Amino acid sequence: MIKKKFSAMVQWWENKSAQERKRIRSFAPVILYTVAVFYGIIYLSILNTVNRYNHGNTVKSWWGGDLPEVVLLKEQQRKEIEDSFKGMRKRVSGGR
Repeated sequence: MIKKKFSAMVQWWENKSAQERKRIRSFAPVILYTVAVFYGIIYLSILNTVNRYNHGNTVKSWWGGDLPEVVLLKEQQRKEIEDSFKGMRKRVSGGR
C-alpha cells in the first residue's frame, strides 16, 4: 500500500514541468524555517512559564540540593517579585 502511494507521488512529480518542480522545491525551505520559528517561539514561551523560578536545577539535582539559607533567600526573592507585580497592576472599577 505504501509502495502504491509512493509510486503515485513519484508519477505526479514526474508529470510536472521543470519550471513547476523548481517552484515547488523553493517552498520547502520557507515552510521548514516557518515551522522551526513557530516551534521555537512556542517551546521557549512554555519553558519560560514552566521554569520561571527554577534556576540551576541541574546542579542541585547532581549535588544534593541547596543550603537552607539559599532556599530561604530564593523563596523571599520569589515572593518579592510576585508582590511587585501585584502592586503594578492597574486598579479597575467593579473590584475585578
